[in-house]
Amino acid sequence: MTASALAVAGLTCLHLSAVGALPREVHVEAVRPYLDGRRDVRILIAEGASGVSVRPLGAAYVVDDQSGARLGVVRKGSLLSASRRGPKVRISGSGLYISRERIRISPAGPDLGVRMSTRGGWGRRGSYPGSLLLTSTERGLRVVEQVDLETYIAGVVASEMPSHFPPEAAKAQAIAARTYALYHLGGHAAGEADLCARVHCQAYGGAAAADSRASKGAKATAGRVLVWDAVLVDAMYHSACGGATATAWEVRQGKLLPYLRTVNDSSHLGPSSAYCAQDHTIDWTRRYSFAEADQLARRNLGLLLGWRDLKPGRLRALEVVRGPDGGRVQWLKVTTGTGTYEVRGDAIRWLFGDGRPGPNGLRSTVFEMRAGTTAGGGPVSFVFSGRGHGHGIGLCQWGARGRALSGQTAYEILAAYYPGCRFWGGARGLSGFLPNDTL
Repeated sequence: MTASALAVAGLTCLHLSAVGALPREVHVEAVRPYLDGRRDVRILIAEGASGVSVRPLGAAYVVDDQSGARLGVVRKGSLLSASRRGPKVRISGSGLYISRERIRISPAGPDLGVRMSTRGGWGRRGSYPGSLLLTSTERGLRVVEQVDLETYIAGVVASEMPSHFPPEAAKAQAIAARTYALYHLGGHAAGEADLCARVHCQAYGGAAAADSRASKGAKATAGRVLVWDAVLVDAMYHSACGGATATAWEVRQGKLLPYLRTVNDSSHLGPSSAYCAQDHTIDWTRRYSFAEADQLARRNLGLLLGWRDLKPGRLRALEVVRGPDGGRVQWLKVTTGTGTYEVRGDAIRWLFGDGRPGPNGLRSTVFEMRAGTTAGGGPVSFVFSGRGHGHGIGLCQWGARGRALSGQTAYEILAAYYPGCRFWGGARGLSGFLPNDTL
């Protein structure tokens, strides 16, 4: 990072400190009950559903969650259907017809779980190993899975990283995912959950196959997290950095963390060859006609700036402004009929998508923009040519693959992407800082 960039970061840090907006601190001792298996995590896996179907993979109990009373036993493969009836959940099937405010479906033994699918709202079809709590909300049915941390982490790795990636990459992903989950616990407290199954918490589609690299990676690293002076790391990660990771504060305002800084991801083959270069989608192009760009700006600009009632008027021009190091685009100046607006960091990608984090829009903020113009100089199209996929902060997943294939261990991979961090083990009898060579 250049001197000017450090100066800007310092001023930003002072401002955020003054307004109480510095990143949170989560001490590792606070999450030990999760690491040693004494406490499960609660994952929001469906919200606003009009109906939920559940098939136990073994015997399961239907329980009144408020009283603890067992309401019935369901055999393997039997179908249960849940629907909303005002403030209550109605369960039918397998000889049961039950209506309660809070119903829990619990596997009768370990390694059983249930198969779940939903209608309407949001939910992910999958096999879930934990117990499911069904409640009724104004939007529809809500389903929260209660599951042990390590089973959840295996499911995250299976959802977040391709199954063919090398074992050391899967181990690195498991440690990053475990650390990230524990750092962000409580983000869905209003929904009686610790986390959700969506990408912004971490993608999770239920149980990972027992013989998968995801399960083996989670098991091999059980209880291990990344720390900075005994404080959990905000272990962000992304698909492909395109040659260099991002300094967090330049992409996400408020992320002033010393270990989330730019890392050159060039391999031993030379500065032009990044470890993540084997991602066949690393180079990308997006083209928008003027009409498309105008429509996206009108629809998303207010959402991204926090002015929901903003009516920006007709788009006139787009201007790219890069950071002090000249790499990623730091902000985009959007000039419309009502003025010039600055869209910063990751929001630049979302401007050309749904106005929120998601798969649509620009793949990264490493891009060049070319504007097609009329003879009079008016814009007719915007072409973005870029490299990489994701926000670029922290672990580069395709880079982890390349590093693992070159012989690096999970520790070496994580040490590269979170410089200055250490490991801490708190499960299965481990405690304190682990030597760097024990992975």
